[in-house]
Amino acid sequence: MQCKIGYSPSIERSRPTDALHHAVLAEQLGFDSIWVDDHFLPVPHMTECGFAWTWMSSALQATDRVFFATAVTAPIMRYNPAVVAHAFATMGAMYPGRVGIGVGSGEELNEMAVVRGDWPSPGKRLDMLEEALSVMEKLWTSTAPTSFTGSYYTLANATLFTRPEQHIPVYFSAIGPRASKMAGLLGDHLITVARNPSIVRDVIFPNFEAGARQAGKDPATMERALAVLYYYDPDHLVDPEVMKVSASEAKIEVAGEGSQMELWHSAEDIIRRIEEWKRLGFDHLIFGNFSGDCEAGLRVFEDVLPHVN
Repeated sequence: MQCKIGYSPSIERSRPTDALHHAVLAEQLGFDSIWVDDHFLPVPHMTECGFAWTWMSSALQATDRVFFATAVTAPIMRYNPAVVAHAFATMGAMYPGRVGIGVGSGEELNEMAVVRGDWPSPGKRLDMLEEALSVMEKLWTSTAPTSFTGSYYTLANATLFTRPEQHIPVYFSAIGPRASKMAGLLGDHLITVARNPSIVRDVIFPNFEAGARQAGKDPATMERALAVLYYYDPDHLVDPEVMKVSASEAKIEVAGEGSQMELWHSAEDIIRRIEEWKRLGFDHLIFGNFSGDCEAGLRVFEDVLPHVN
């Protein structure tokens, strides 16, 4: 499977119109996919937080070929899964083959800002996500009114009159063994932020493949996507130690095997890491740009993309 390269123009640190400009530029540079954060509140120290679906629809209209998805949507609390299915069905109908959805079990910061009650345990949220995906699939595929009564959600003679002609691919977010297996069982593809080689090789990939086989799927046909945050610093102006402190305050790790933020100084740095991740087994790499100069952090890929496939 050829490795795809995706770009995420953060709508948590850029105005929506600026992020849209970067999405258009990313398509022109040759990226395969564009991914958008789906948050209600930004991570600490970020200054923006546009609505992902509104932005995604505008960006689809402003581009011609590139694939779009959320990274990721939690269809379990602040969103009812039927509403999620409705929104993505409409986008899929308007832009066939260009719309996907990343799904996950949510973050307390985003959900509890607008939802009453206690923050559910990780296991309960995964149970909710499993049921939510069942609701979404029923609405995407059923041509007749559908009723459903589950532990968390209900449908009463519900129908989507506007449905996509093509399947909406689901990228299931996972970093642990249970979620990884569920990604294979319930998703079309895997998306993760985990980059520790031993965890990826020994936990995430094996469970993902086991889940896929249990569901009768061929895991070789399913993508393994890695989402990475990066800071491009060609002039070596950033003190890595200061960057670690800033990222820690924003709950973004920058150092060590569990790092969520890469510090790069050249196109060669990026190419080297891409090749490492490809050897590890990832075949879709998604880069979230947190550079001081966002446009420079994007344009460097003009010297990267021709060398990584």
